[in-house]
Amino acid sequence: MGFSTTVWEWYGQDEYKRVLAVGEAIDALGFLVLDSGAQQASIPDCAACEAWSMAMLPLEALLATCASALPDEVRAGVQNLWEQCNGLSEAAFHCGDRGIFEHGQWQLLREAAGQLLGVMEEAQLRPFLEELMVDCGRAVHGVKS
Repeated sequence: MGFSTTVWEWYGQDEYKRVLAVGEAIDALGFLVLDSGAQQASIPDCAACEAWSMAMLPLEALLATCASALPDEVRAGVQNLWEQCNGLSEAAFHCGDRGIFEHGQWQLLREAAGQLLGVMEEAQLRPFLEELMVDCGRAVHGVKS
């Protein structure tokens, strides 16, 4: 059974927080796999602060929300990438430097994120991801459609 099947099972079991965490992590990984120019262009202000909040914290949230329920390969990949993010050097990750994405450590993050997107079966989930996230977000926050 692949990870996309697991996500659909969670959705069918009303595990909306898990599905939402997966969707947010996939979006975060989508940023992390971008080349340095695209990463730089997509962030309006402090590159380090924006990358932390939009691309790294969702990995921590996925681990916190789903850790024991994640398949081993997915959990290990997310944990490894989260540790790499936390291990970025001062040169690779500091406020006020829009060029941080050109540092070599970011290439390692790109590679790990790309592998993780494959393990998480992003290609199978992507066509449904936006709708799933809206639906699960409404359910989690008690908003009727």
